[in-house]
Amino acid sequence: MNLPCTPRVIATLLAVGLAIHPGLARSADVFVSAERVVPSERVAEGVALRDVTVDGGVVSGVLANTSGKVLRDVQLLIQHDWRWRSEFRPGEDNPSRAVYYVVPEEIPPGGQTKFTYRTDPPLPERSDGHFDTSVRVVGFVEVSGAR
Repeated sequence: MNLPCTPRVIATLLAVGLAIHPGLARSADVFVSAERVVPSERVAEGVALRDVTVDGGVVSGVLANTSGKVLRDVQLLIQHDWRWRSEFRPGEDNPSRAVYYVVPEEIPPGGQTKFTYRTDPPLPERSDGHFDTSVRVVGFVEVSGAR
């Protein structure tokens, strides 16, 4: 089995192992931080997206933590929507695309961090339309650090 080595996967595997072999768990040895994925309807309450700029395929901005907990794995949805010069006669090759980008830094309560995403592969340069790029926060993990 080839699982990604994220803290969430590690915590889940640890919990399953301890459930199968409870004798392995001693409170002095085991530390699993209390974390939870925030439901999508609460995303706007915990993190603010500010000062977003788009220059070609480079998207940057600032994320501000408006919650009282440490945030990590802030997930952005970056959409590059192609707008045809003539919407009445669109072409057949629509280069629109979307990507989920996870910001690697943790953000302390009341803190902020800058992010920069470079589109890879680069957006094509074309004369039959242009890209409208949008960014929104679609998820994050709250960490409370309990022992």
